[in-house]
Amino acid sequence: MNRVLAISDIHGHLEALQALLHFAEYEPNKDELYFVGDYIDKGPNSEGTLQAVKQYVENGANAIMGNHEKCAIVDIESGSPKWSYWSDFLKNLPLFIERPPYIFVHAGIRTGIPLHEQHEEDLLTIREPFFSENIQEDATIIFGHTPTHRLDVPVGMLWEKAKKIGIDTGAGINHYLSLVDLTNRTHYRVPVLNPVIQQVEVFQF
Repeated sequence: MNRVLAISDIHGHLEALQALLHFAEYEPNKDELYFVGDYIDKGPNSEGTLQAVKQYVENGANAIMGNHEKCAIVDIESGSPKWSYWSDFLKNLPLFIERPPYIFVHAGIRTGIPLHEQHEEDLLTIREPFFSENIQEDATIIFGHTPTHRLDVPVGMLWEKAKKIGIDTGAGINHYLSLVDLTNRTHYRVPVLNPVIQQVEVFQF
């Protein structure tokens, strides 16, 4: 059975990304992989991470925009050369992907509003009322943006509520990067400050 995999908020931690995908035995021709935004900034290798994500996408993976990619686009449009090489790739990232029974989005949604009518700022940065409202959509929202420990779960664990799964486990603040196998409800995580395969932990959720 093909797996649906998701990873969010890599924030330049390329080695952690590679360790997770290797440990989980990701197969591009069999698995569906969704990157849920924020590939750059904070970590040690934003350029390398963007290059890797782009290559994964070229080989069949899917990637959406995070608020850090949006900031990079704003910088490009204001004349900054920093991310200009990545302009086409960044500007073509969608704000969400519908893949029943899931919606992949960076920060969350305003429930009850059609996805194509959502405000970009909400899709990229919303917190409340998304966290506390009941989801009306017939889908589970897979999101990042907010490190899960800020939602009252232990550091490094997923946050799950009815029709919502938060998968940002704090790579951007030197905690963990996580890969989530939604098909088998398996959570792989690795500490970004020691991202070796032997450090990958596995949980069921």
